[in-house]
Amino acid sequence: MNRDVSAIRSEFPILERTVDGRPLVYLDNAATTQTPERVYRVYEEFYGGYNANIHRGIHTLSHEASVAYEEAHDRLAAFVGASGGREEMIFTKNTTESINLVAYGLGVNELGPEDEIVTTEMEHHASLVTWQQVAKKTGATLRFVGVDDDGRLDMDHAAELIGPDTALVSVVHVSNVLGTVNPVREIADLAHEHDASVLVDGAQSAPNRPIDVEAMDADFFAFSGHKMAGPTGIGGLYGKRELLEEMDPFLFGGEMIRHVTFADSSWNGLPWKFEAGTPPIAEGIALAAAADYLEEIGMDAIRDHENELAQYALERLDARDHVETYGPPAGEERTGVVAFNVDGVHGHDLSSLLDRRGIAVRAGDHCTQPLHDILSIPGSVRASFYVYNTTEEIDLLLAAVDDAADELEGYLASSYHDAILERHEHPRNDGGLAEPTFTKHSEETSCGDEGEFHVAVAPDGTIERLGFESESCAVSTAVADLLAEHLEGRPIAEAAALDGEVKALLEGEFPELRRDCVVGPEEVIREGAREYLAAHEGRLPR
Repeated sequence: MNRDVSAIRSEFPILERTVDGRPLVYLDNAATTQTPERVYRVYEEFYGGYNANIHRGIHTLSHEASVAYEEAHDRLAAFVGASGGREEMIFTKNTTESINLVAYGLGVNELGPEDEIVTTEMEHHASLVTWQQVAKKTGATLRFVGVDDDGRLDMDHAAELIGPDTALVSVVHVSNVLGTVNPVREIADLAHEHDASVLVDGAQSAPNRPIDVEAMDADFFAFSGHKMAGPTGIGGLYGKRELLEEMDPFLFGGEMIRHVTFADSSWNGLPWKFEAGTPPIAEGIALAAAADYLEEIGMDAIRDHENELAQYALERLDARDHVETYGPPAGEERTGVVAFNVDGVHGHDLSSLLDRRGIAVRAGDHCTQPLHDILSIPGSVRASFYVYNTTEEIDLLLAAVDDAADELEGYLASSYHDAILERHEHPRNDGGLAEPTFTKHSEETSCGDEGEFHVAVAPDGTIERLGFESESCAVSTAVADLLAEHLEGRPIAEAAALDGEVKALLEGEFPELRRDCVVGPEEVIREGAREYLAAHEGRLPR
């Protein structure tokens, strides 16, 4: 890189903090990157020097704020290679809102039952769910390009799916789980052969590689500030000017209005037509500062640094028999994302063990539940690297992974009520029932816990037997076992009324950090009992 990592780290004061007495090792950058001091100082400069609303005041502060906010649009347009300047750069809250803006402005208003939307099996929920809902509203057909065994898009499948009925193609530039860098120009060419529009989800690419929306021929490109050393609550949508001009806004009021009568209204010009109300002024100016900061380091250098760290981690994780990794194999370019699982240690438990060493990672399904279904796993652990991370930090991660299985019982014993460790070591009710009266699946929570309660209800409405099958963490599994025994012989109505029972059984002895793991089984069985009672209303003895 143009600057050494130690100099870069010095610009991020948060990296000097400790967690439980250990130096912070921040490896959750695919979720949110840290922000350098020069970027968050923008807030102090704005609020201490020229805080005012934009485009509305005939006074100095409003003028200064307006100019800075307008120039921020120009800066971000240049950052992604948009020659049209601010008119092709809309500020939104994040990638999710950017995708929704296109979905409502183009999808809901333009698509119909004769149209097809093509996306991929590796999409983030922000994209997948949005297009799923557009398809439901419009009657359009939603199709998914497959992912091969090495975590790459099946481009032959893409060529088959993208055809004369395709109206829109939405593709993630970089997978937030697999680290795969997708061939977005090739996909754009396929789409444009059939006059389809192309939206590229750049949430995981804008932070770490040079972006040229015109070279990739994207019609739309969405990104988030908080993943590129900038603030939360601000993101961007690049759109080709001719498409943005044709689209209708989906938020109304304030800045986006040009003229209003009691009968009708007209809209402002680009980009303000899509920026209703008072915008995130300080955030937009800070995002421009983040773009300056990243380009000062060099986007090529950031890309190469992330890839080197990912290759270093991937090679060493792959060498461990008790670890399974996901995505393209070592040697192929990827971003700084490595997802993996450790045999015998659920991702939530591993994340807690790592946290005790000051290491921050992400565990769960990473808002890609369908992709994890394809991988046949409920969730994964994701280590993600950025410009300030080092191989020494990866070595600390690897050492913790090696010790995880041996440390799990000690962690449970030191952090939870005795019942958790005891149920972990000696479960009594695990395993499903042969003929349950009803079952209730956890529906795979966002943390990656997955399990199913099996409940046998007697004719008098009491619970005869309760068992469970679980791919959940050690904590949720132990709680499910405890809860199953606790409810046997009690009326099903009492299960439907559970409220804080598990917390009472554990006498509140559990870390708040894992509260969802503790209360999750109670919520699942309570919902299942309520559904059963609703289905049998009036048919159970009082």
